[in-house]
Parts: sequence; structure tokens; C-alpha cells
Amino acid sequence: MPAPKLPPRKAPPLAPKAPVLPLSPKLAGLQAMINELAKSERTTQLVDYLYDLRREMLWVADRLAELDFDAFEFLSGLDDADDDDSDDDDCPEEEW
Repeated sequence: MPAPKLPPRKAPPLAPKAPVLPLSPKLAGLQAMINELAKSERTTQLVDYLYDLRREMLWVADRLAELDFDAFEFLSGLDDADDDDSDDDDCPEEEW
């Protein structure tokens, strides 16, 4: 029995925007500096997260090496397999 068809989702109503008040040149400059600082902070957090993730991956690779499993060779083999043939019939994603 096929699944029942659901009605399309409705987007939630948008909250009315407060009117934008003009800023003085000094406040506009301060707002621009705050926006740049916020971008920089997010970038720093992302870089820190990626560094921690890399450290964690290297730790796992070391533990696997202790079990005589070469993670770097395995991953390299996956990359090579992807480069060889993009229309392989044995790719599980294409069987869906």
C-alpha cells in the first residue's frame, strides 16, 4: 500500500521587520567594524574546529596503524577508485 500523500508544507509567516533607522556615520562605521569582527570570529572558530578534527583523524589513523591497518593507503585507494571510472556499475549509490 503506497504511503499517503501529505499536503505541501507551508512556510511559517515572517515576522514584520522593524523599520531601519538611518545611522550616523560614526555608528555606521562602528556597525561595519562589529560585522567584520563577527566574520573573523566565525572564521577562527571554523579553523579551530577543522584543526581539532584533523588531529582526531590522525589519532584514529595511528590507532588503526597499531592494528596493522594503513588508513592512508585505504583512503588513497578510495580516491583512485573514484578517479578510474565514474560510471562503475558496482557503486552502491547508483543502485538506489
